Amino acid sequence: MIRRLTNPLGLFLLIWGAAVILYLGGMHQGMFPSPLPMTVAMILLNVVTFTLGYLTWTLFRGLDPSPADIETIPARRLTPQAMGRMLKFTLAMGVAALALEMQRVLAIASRFDTNWRDLINDPEQFRIRIVAFITESLYQTSGTVMLLSITSSLFSIGFVLLGVLLHTDRTRKKYLYATSFLAVSLAIGLIHLSRYEMTSNFLYMVFAYVVASRMDQPTDRIPRRSVSARRLVVPVAGVVLLFFLIDVLLHKSGEYGLSSRLQGVLFHFYWYIAGPLAAFNEFIANFSGDHQWGQSMFLPLYKWLCRFHLAQEVEVNYYGEKVLVPYMSNVYTYLRNFYEDFGVLGVAVVPYVLGWTSAAIREKARRHLQYLNLYLVLLLFILFSFYNYYLSSNQIYLQILFGFVLFRYRIPDGQQDSMLRRYQESST
Repeated sequence: MIRRLTNPLGLFLLIWGAAVILYLGGMHQGMFPSPLPMTVAMILLNVVTFTLGYLTWTLFRGLDPSPADIETIPARRLTPQAMGRMLKFTLAMGVAALALEMQRVLAIASRFDTNWRDLINDPEQFRIRIVAFITESLYQTSGTVMLLSITSSLFSIGFVLLGVLLHTDRTRKKYLYATSFLAVSLAIGLIHLSRYEMTSNFLYMVFAYVVASRMDQPTDRIPRRSVSARRLVVPVAGVVLLFFLIDVLLHKSGEYGLSSRLQGVLFHFYWYIAGPLAAFNEFIANFSGDHQWGQSMFLPLYKWLCRFHLAQEVEVNYYGEKVLVPYMSNVYTYLRNFYEDFGVLGVAVVPYVLGWTSAAIREKARRHLQYLNLYLVLLLFILFSFYNYYLSSNQIYLQILFGFVLFRYRIPDGQQDSMLRRYQESST
């Protein structure tokens, strides 16, 4: 089942199908209003154009007479020694990111005339001040923020490597690496009081593991389900622990007025999936018609244009405008960014390009580490599309850039190597 989740079209249809069904369930219970016709049209257009983009590439690729799984581009082979060096390097970047997060806590404490002990002893107030601090410095050039983006992006690539290692390594060393990466990511999540980044890193690792497990078919069997499950126990436990600790600190499950914490936690997950559609419907109802023409989708670039005085600074709520539908939500699916910038045209074009691109690099992702990194970024873009716009941070673009600059390796595959040799011999 989980192997099918690395298929972009299957993942996209699954996540949007689940979000729509849960929204309709809430509407049936009287929680949500009936969606506006424009909201329904945008959701359907999004699904249709993504599907067309994916199938368009698949169709034209099927007409290519050359073998679809042959790659003749020379690249360095990903050896165990190279894997070890890169894992140590990316883990060191994670430790550096953790140190920078601690430094930012001190900066926030100084900004609000308090000390770090008082700050962390009141998690709810700490979260409010983090948001205020980031919003205030949105257009400022900060060495700490730049270093944090660089180190965090390299640390995320480490989780892609870790997913490959969990499948290919036959020693207990992989569990040591997994524990170390997850411990650092958990600490960063707790300091930042955010589950989003650790969840993303966890998904990078899981998706990379699944893609790697399919590379040696059919000459080698995929590990038994029990073996595959055991290898993911520690990562899953780390994410569950982070969600539990954040809930204890911020009392998220108590915001819905339910009788027990368990009901609150379960409803919290429901709200995360169904709430963004309700918020998007509210956004459509109140949209003024003034399009942003790329400012929303390309906010990282727009911020740099403002820093070089090439564009005018405007007020931006980095964490989203809050709306009650009926509970508070500040995420509107990724459709808001497309519609806010380019209207119906944006909703038609961007999902089509996303579907086309994800299909175009799918085969390369099974053979080249830099393409695997890009492919997993696109998978998370698709996975979180029901929730928010995943490409809103410099960190994601840096992760893609560093993947192509520093991590250009060919992932070993016995079956692929033999096919490549036969293809090269027949061409000479």
